[in-house]
Amino acid sequence: MKKILAAMMLFLSPLSLGSEVDCLAQNIYWEARNQSINGMYAVAKVTLNRVRDSRWPSTVCAVVKQRKLRGGSWICQFSWYCDGLSDHPTHRESWNMAKLIATVTIEYGTTEDFLYKTYWYHSNKVNPYWASAYNPTRVIGDHIFYTEE
Repeated sequence: MKKILAAMMLFLSPLSLGSEVDCLAQNIYWEARNQSINGMYAVAKVTLNRVRDSRWPSTVCAVVKQRKLRGGSWICQFSWYCDGLSDHPTHRESWNMAKLIATVTIEYGTTEDFLYKTYWYHSNKVNPYWASAYNPTRVIGDHIFYTEE
């Protein structure tokens, strides 16, 4: 698997991983590095769904880094971005997979949109205040995904 992944990364290297791909790869890595490929892909889809919706910023980096100051603390769309910890990936294989999924998703799009109009998710280990406002539609790994419909 490692040799296949390395070969795929070499194949994709001419695409020059730009900032949008890097931002998406970081979000995939920090949100889903312990998930299956489907789970990592699902995080990418939700992020890109937000980019395409007028309620969120229009770039991947702006969506990933979106935050607001509330009561003297930053509240982020993705908790890893405001946790105060290093954002440097430490697990090479998961980081390479996140970069690959980000590159393919941004550069080539998708053939199947199994998360159509899905804008929210969370780990099943937490119960965020907003979850009751949306409809759970799918569970992938330990993440629950939501739509408004």
